[in-house]
Amino acid sequence: MFKKWVKAALFLLPLLVMTGWVNWHVDSYALLRVTYDEIAAQMAAGKNVEGLEESDYNDRNLLAARLRGMEEPVQVMVLGSSRVYTFDHTMFGTDSFYNAGLSEATIYDLLAVAGILLSEGKLPETVVIGVDAFLFNESHDNEKWKELEEYADYMSLTLDGKWSPELARLDKETGRDWKKMLSLDYFRYNVTLLPENKRFAVNYTEDWETEGYVKHYDGSVSYQRELREAPASDVEEMTRQSMEEHVVYRMTDYEEIDERHFQRLSRLIDYMSDAGVEVILYLPPYSPMMYNYIESVEAFQITLEVEEQVKTLAQEKGIALCGSYDPAGCGLEMTDLYDVYHVKTEKTADTYYPVISAGQ
Repeated sequence: MFKKWVKAALFLLPLLVMTGWVNWHVDSYALLRVTYDEIAAQMAAGKNVEGLEESDYNDRNLLAARLRGMEEPVQVMVLGSSRVYTFDHTMFGTDSFYNAGLSEATIYDLLAVAGILLSEGKLPETVVIGVDAFLFNESHDNEKWKELEEYADYMSLTLDGKWSPELARLDKETGRDWKKMLSLDYFRYNVTLLPENKRFAVNYTEDWETEGYVKHYDGSVSYQRELREAPASDVEEMTRQSMEEHVVYRMTDYEEIDERHFQRLSRLIDYMSDAGVEVILYLPPYSPMMYNYIESVEAFQITLEVEEQVKTLAQEKGIALCGSYDPAGCGLEMTDLYDVYHVKTEKTADTYYPVISAGQ
């Protein structure tokens, strides 16, 4: 019997070692060799991070780790989609700043970020909310927000006046999970990445821009050099192709503004305002080519309706609104964009101009 156990152990040992090595080496979800808690700690220490985009990182896990790890609330925080990624601390004249933008953000992501801040007692003095026209298009919601579902639920219940301590499930894990070392499911996925030599790997730097994608310590982003230096003709061609395909990002199948989504934003503004937070709304501009197309095609003119409703919302609540979907207000040109929808860093501050003042 003993010999059988020895043989079994000798047979299994190489398999266990291989499983453990692959999971540790590739670590595609940042659960073992490097964790989101560790990355967040480096950012808190003033380090910028390279390699996240190449690692297909989960920006919601990183944001949760970063916000929970903050020692105190910041003065200014920006929420929204990737279209606010280039908002950085220099725009607001304070180092007490964090950009909490998330890729493909939905209304549920805004609720989730607010939920983290509220549950951690870290609501900022001022919050700038990027309000994309697609934010109220229910047909183009996605599931990414579910990475932060417990916080979105917490905020929703709080807004409804239904939150109670026994409902607490705010236990998002962003640290090391040793159980994954010998996980066969984790191994099956990680091993598929080996032929491409793809793994989760990051570097820390004090450089604000490098050849690649950089996540700054203040949450803002510098895009890779090939995007920063992309000629306007490439951007124009990408835009022209979108127009020929009758596509405006997340604006198709959009017949009316979803009232529930709009009310969620309205109630979130009320809650933050009542908590003493200065709320500012921001409308990110489209490029001249894309905006002209939006104006000329009936299916996309709901964009104009969204802008008017957001303006009315700001006036009714007595809060400030900056920017416009219309690029004319900031003199945006095709040379000012990285791609079809993202404004270059050097032009970002110009898009953040007052349209409605607080109390107006």
